[in-house]
Amino acid sequence: MARFHTSICALLALFVVASASLAQGSGRLEGRVARADGSSVGGVAVTISELGRVEITGSNGTYAFGNVPEGSYTVSFSLGDDSVSASDVEINAGATTTLDETVEWDTSFIETITVYSASKRTERLVEAPAAVTSISPEAIEEEASHGQLPALLASSPGAEPTQSGVYDFNFNTRGFNSSLNRRVLVLVDGRDPSAPFLGSQEWASLPFSLDELASLELVRGPGSALYGADAFNGVINMVTKSPRYAPGGQFKLTGGDLDTLRGDLRVGGALGNDWYGRLSVGYLEGEDFTRSRNVTQEYAGLNPEPVPLFRDDIEVSYASARLDKYFGASKVLTLDVGQSQAEGITAVTGIGRVQINESTRPYARVNFNTPHWNVLGYYNDRDANNQLSLSSGVPLYLDTQKYNIEVQGNTGFAEGKGQLIGGVNYGEEEIDSINPQGVQTLMFQPVDADFTGVFGQLEYAFNDKVKVLVAGRWDDSSLVDSQFSPRAALVYSINPTNTLRFNYGEAFQTPNYSELFLSVPVAPPLTAAAALEGLFCAPFGVSCGLTAVPVLALGNPNVEVEEIRSFEVGYSGIFNNKTFVTIDYYNTQIENFITDLITAFNPALGGRINPAFGPYQAPAGIPEPFASLLEGTLAGIAPLFSNNPLNGNAILGAVSYTNFGEVDTQGLEIGINHYINNQWSIDASYTWFDFDVGNQLAGDPLLPNTAENRFGLGVTYRGEKLGGSLKYRHSESFPWNAGVFSGEVPAFDVVDLVASYQVTDAIELGVNVTNLFDDKHFEIFGGDILERRALGHIAYRW
Repeated sequence: MARFHTSICALLALFVVASASLAQGSGRLEGRVARADGSSVGGVAVTISELGRVEITGSNGTYAFGNVPEGSYTVSFSLGDDSVSASDVEINAGATTTLDETVEWDTSFIETITVYSASKRTERLVEAPAAVTSISPEAIEEEASHGQLPALLASSPGAEPTQSGVYDFNFNTRGFNSSLNRRVLVLVDGRDPSAPFLGSQEWASLPFSLDELASLELVRGPGSALYGADAFNGVINMVTKSPRYAPGGQFKLTGGDLDTLRGDLRVGGALGNDWYGRLSVGYLEGEDFTRSRNVTQEYAGLNPEPVPLFRDDIEVSYASARLDKYFGASKVLTLDVGQSQAEGITAVTGIGRVQINESTRPYARVNFNTPHWNVLGYYNDRDANNQLSLSSGVPLYLDTQKYNIEVQGNTGFAEGKGQLIGGVNYGEEEIDSINPQGVQTLMFQPVDADFTGVFGQLEYAFNDKVKVLVAGRWDDSSLVDSQFSPRAALVYSINPTNTLRFNYGEAFQTPNYSELFLSVPVAPPLTAAAALEGLFCAPFGVSCGLTAVPVLALGNPNVEVEEIRSFEVGYSGIFNNKTFVTIDYYNTQIENFITDLITAFNPALGGRINPAFGPYQAPAGIPEPFASLLEGTLAGIAPLFSNNPLNGNAILGAVSYTNFGEVDTQGLEIGINHYINNQWSIDASYTWFDFDVGNQLAGDPLLPNTAENRFGLGVTYRGEKLGGSLKYRHSESFPWNAGVFSGEVPAFDVVDLVASYQVTDAIELGVNVTNLFDDKHFEIFGGDILERRALGHIAYRW
């Protein structure tokens, strides 16, 4: 905590001094660019000509300049070949000047796309210093009724979504997917909603309907320089709609296959005195593709499970409320609270399938945002005290809490050519797996951890052609050694619509609490040493716990972070205002893989792989030579007898984790979007992945768990009343190895259909069919057989 206080105070002092010096005799300029019908225009370059300062309008069309010296200026607005300017714009010291602009430019959709996630500042997609995919609000709304967020990105270049049940997804990019993947960091309005014990996402527990998203961005490649731990292969950044710019309401009723019935209600708008609010509630019930495996299994290679599913249906509900208070056009305070609850979801994990019979997840978020500052604080809770391990029949309990605060500032310099971004964050997590009887079910004892991060980024445009970016972040925590993550990028603009990009970045993935502190039975208790309790322990009034020795899977607090280094070359280009092309090639080196649970005694690795659990030592109350004789006898029965760290009793650490493996990877990601006219567009994507294992562990082979080749095609129509899309995805077969599940995933082909019809201005009818031709397949070995799922909806908007 002391390190955090020192870091945040130093950074705050730096920005306060810089802001104060720049603010003397200066004012603000802000505004919005929109069409005559009120729709926003993003991607517009707003330039103060005399100062050479430039800002890009975001998706809501707004822009803002701070610390503008007092005076009269010419302000120009340009996008592609279109431009307009306003002269004699007066800036007064200590005051804010508002300059809105209405335009009717015939611009292409591609030109207006802006992204934020690549460098934590708004910029045009074609100029971003990273491989980024942005899903438009229109595309999100078209597909929203299926409720599966990873499916929105399924056709994106580089995306690797692997689906098990209706809501059990692992989402990854650039290889080495896994059960409960966490190599892609997920953020919702800056909040990380992952389940802390495993670090993975519970996609059914998002507290909103998908059509509440204003933007959805996928950044591919290492992102720890800005985002810290677990931005290993990329970042999914979601931003929900502001109630100021999305007033009104919607009620949507959805139903269809798997007895699905869903209702979503959203209302929002102005509340007076520059307050805006939104209330969202929703409920879903239905069935899943998941089947019990205690009698039969869906395909060869699956192990029988001793217990059936606890339930064969799912229920999901959520409620959230948001309040925004505006201070001028570009300063806003946001208060956001909500809760989601999911029942009956089954997840494929490293130790087998686990059914989450009830998971309740409340959260709260406070955010204050200005053009130069962003202060974010949030709280997550997860109460999952009704989970069932289907591979052992053992009930599991887990309560987690997370607190996080982040302060970020930015300032420009050199008349707008340079941009400096910096920030600090501090977080704490609390994990407890106690059951109603007071016994821990997943760990020996509760665990608390804290995290600190300090980051900075410098961006400088030497001229209209060359822009460079350097960034770095230092992370420290109570779990692992401190880490430093550098990043560098160079963007060369061939012309305003064609750019080349060169990147280098490093990232890391922190071991999760399971890998560090797991303690869970994997077999019935061992009774082979029961007689030794009476011979060696009872005569001296000591209990050794040998009557029934627990056989455990154990975490290893000595495992190190996984690390990645990546070199990338990318191209982005717009042709004839109709075609957008991205091509990205990367080459990476990955090391310190954390293994799956493997036998804890491995002669090839020097014997015990987990030094935290050494050879069993007899209690102090047993004198020599009886103590040595007991220890030797137990070692002869099994070499992995150890001591319970809490009471000293004997345990048998059957399996555990360690670091092993080095891999070189390379890949190619191609995306093409062609807009035929204002109604029709087509898109295509191709992803190639290759890897070379330099250091392999026998018995637990490193596999990327993804296909070498994947591609997709799609066609979209958006008319005045009728709209829809038809998308096709193909994946080659590939081997899968993650935890207890190992086997071949056959090739699959999936066609998805979406269509909607605007009956009136207020009423919409729609249909959403995933796996249109019912290609029965599985995408993760150990996952469900996926079939067709057809849904229809009716929406009423006001």
